[in-house]
Amino acid sequence: MIKSKRVNVVLSGIRTHKKEAMSCLLVSMMCLPSVSYSNPEGVNQLRIQTSTPKRTGETIFSSLVSWRNEKGRFNKANGLAFIKGSTAKKPTTDVEAAHKIAGALNGGVNYEAPTDRGAIAEFKKNKPEILVGNRKGFGLTRITTRDYTNQKLQYNIPDKRFSDASVGVAIDLVYSAAVEYVDNFSSDVKLETAGGTVTVTIDDNAPIEIKTKGKTAKQLEKELAKALGSVAQFSLLPIYSNFVEFKSRNYKAFDGGEVQLLNLNAKSLTIDVNDSGLGVLTKFSFPDKYKPEESSFNMTNIIGLLIAAGAGYFFYRRKKQGIETV
Repeated sequence: MIKSKRVNVVLSGIRTHKKEAMSCLLVSMMCLPSVSYSNPEGVNQLRIQTSTPKRTGETIFSSLVSWRNEKGRFNKANGLAFIKGSTAKKPTTDVEAAHKIAGALNGGVNYEAPTDRGAIAEFKKNKPEILVGNRKGFGLTRITTRDYTNQKLQYNIPDKRFSDASVGVAIDLVYSAAVEYVDNFSSDVKLETAGGTVTVTIDDNAPIEIKTKGKTAKQLEKELAKALGSVAQFSLLPIYSNFVEFKSRNYKAFDGGEVQLLNLNAKSLTIDVNDSGLGVLTKFSFPDKYKPEESSFNMTNIIGLLIAAGAGYFFYRRKKQGIETV
């Protein structure tokens, strides 16, 4: 009789410990931090400062932005702006160029993702400046500018260095004649430089100037990477895959080489191409915040399983101790 009472007491204690363990588990799960949270607006940004185009005829400036929403859905949009050169009746100014570029990119975003507009290009009134950024709940992944106007362009991330924002940069020199837009409206075009310079400036350091006459785009990229030193490298693989689509006159397939600055400890990068035979693609790779990854296996579930295992072990030990005292 006494033994039976002891067993009942032990079993009652086991049930109590079990309830305590389960309560502890539930409270712990509720207190776990959320792995995914809404990205605030303007976390990913790139400022582009334009200048007066140096080309004489009408040329183009196109830009691409891609982004993901919180569910991992990927979107991209492209904007194409026609820029009038110095021989036009009314040449495009630096401020007008910025206005056109921002308008074209926003138009592309609205067309491609009318219900999922995760990116915006802001034009600063009366300033030769564009600020491309993410909207709340979205994360930018890539920005590519394609300039065939031969204008001096400066890029920076507000209040941050490129390395601090984990943004990789690449410079891809291309032939103006290789653009589908030029091919469609020209004949007997030649893939070659016209003679001039390519100048790259990092922060306020001395400009790095490369002569272009008689050199191929790949030769220029290798020379530029060498002149930039340890901050740059020539790569046969792109920093990210280029988009090529049907009727893609403002897209440009990768031509086999680019200069990459993957950990640029600088606040600004200025690129000035002064060669009518050349254009430049400048690429910016942002951390892909919402990219789906199988290996992540929902970290909350993993932590929950660990806690459950710990609680189970705790319950088992208490049960064993209770039986041993009977």
